[in-house]
Amino acid sequence: MRRSLLLLSTAIVALAVVPAAAANRPIREVIPAPPDQIFTDQCAFPVLGHIDGVEIKITFTDHAGNVVKEISVFPRNRLTLTNLDTGASINVIATGAFHARVERDGSVSIGINGHGPLPNEVAGGAPGLWYLDGGRVHATFDAEGNLTSIDSTGHVINLCDQLG
Repeated sequence: MRRSLLLLSTAIVALAVVPAAAANRPIREVIPAPPDQIFTDQCAFPVLGHIDGVEIKITFTDHAGNVVKEISVFPRNRLTLTNLDTGASINVIATGAFHARVERDGSVSIGINGHGPLPNEVAGGAPGLWYLDGGRVHATFDAEGNLTSIDSTGHVINLCDQLG
């Protein structure tokens, strides 16, 4: 009797573990900083952007290999922006976190937290070098990639103003 109970409990535990073992493991990548970039259409002057640090990206997939979630962090990153007309420069932390999730209907939910550069859509599409100086931005896109909502809390600033 004990032997059959042991065999049955072992079989149940094995069946419970199989789905977890069959799930795809997250993919972890360490991505070096991108090359320096010159922005000519965001401020009234050209700006050189330089990032120190790496991005650590973790990608989660479903059983078919489709991406369902990504999380990126930027430990100890710094962003240096230089006004190429005057030489004025600012250095800010860029240690925020980014996460994106693909929903069942094909829409995508994106969140940005902490400190770091933001897309112009946060400012209603206005030109500028937008920066989240603490806070959170949440955006959703429909299955076709169209922005459907955006909400931000915290302090969003245009760094062009500090470089001018």
